Amino acid sequence: MGCQVGDLKVKDRTVFDQSPGPEGAGSDFMSEIFEAIGFEVGDEESFNVLSECAQTSGQRSVIYRGDATLHGRCWKVGHGLEVWSVLHESATGRYCADCRPSFRSRYVHTIEPWELAEYDSDGEAIVRGGTPGGASVVFELQNLTEVSQQAFRDNQLRVGLAGLAASVRADTADRGDARNTRASGSRSFEPASAYPELAENACENDYVVSGHVLAWKTIINAVTSSELIWMYVDAGTIRLEMLANRRTLRGRLRTGGMVTADIWLQGHILEETEITARYEGVDQDSMKSDYWTMLRRGN
Repeated sequence: MGCQVGDLKVKDRTVFDQSPGPEGAGSDFMSEIFEAIGFEVGDEESFNVLSECAQTSGQRSVIYRGDATLHGRCWKVGHGLEVWSVLHESATGRYCADCRPSFRSRYVHTIEPWELAEYDSDGEAIVRGGTPGGASVVFELQNLTEVSQQAFRDNQLRVGLAGLAASVRADTADRGDARNTRASGSRSFEPASAYPELAENACENDYVVSGHVLAWKTIINAVTSSELIWMYVDAGTIRLEMLANRRTLRGRLRTGGMVTADIWLQGHILEETEITARYEGVDQDSMKSDYWTMLRRGN
């Protein structure tokens, strides 16, 4: 039996709306990252409920690492929103190694060179590498358990990247307003550790992103009805999708305006079929003669 929407409701409020207890299920920042996909995880109980939903309703995948087995569970909420849970199994027992928020982004990035670091006991994997635009990226790899191992034999990775935002500040002033120098300044994609006020608690895949909004739209978490904002931002060395809870937005978001966001960078390795499905333009490598070979009376 899967996890039903009703399992997450308590008197018309989700369990994720409860106030954080003194012993939460993780750092305050990670609670904010869960909020970016529409879930409020403020205490151990709400974290356990969400993890159980992922385990019972999630799509299953598995990889083997020595004497251990990692069982991936991906609960697809809709609109690219996901919750990943990873179970670690060995001769000594089985436990939930990790439960984390996820967003499966649309645009494809090439990472080359790259390196992968796996932390099996924690159910996590981190990718470090570079993009053709010159950005150095470090991101949480969400779908390690579902991707073919053949992908790791290539010199480059094709990935979908997105930042889950803990906070977003939009430029509400005119471009020429001298008082708005930070918001309307140069585009940037910098590790959070580069900022003294953030460095102490920053993870290596935490970033501060500033850039122009190329596009944005509102999406709704079907489970909690939370209103979220998807943004596509030009940060100079990289164009990046970002997702935030509308409640964390400060200022008025507009296409062409500037935003600055504190994000947790995560991504998915894409199979060839997924990349093909994302393609929306004319394939310049195809021959015109191919069009005729595919023409049939039925079409």
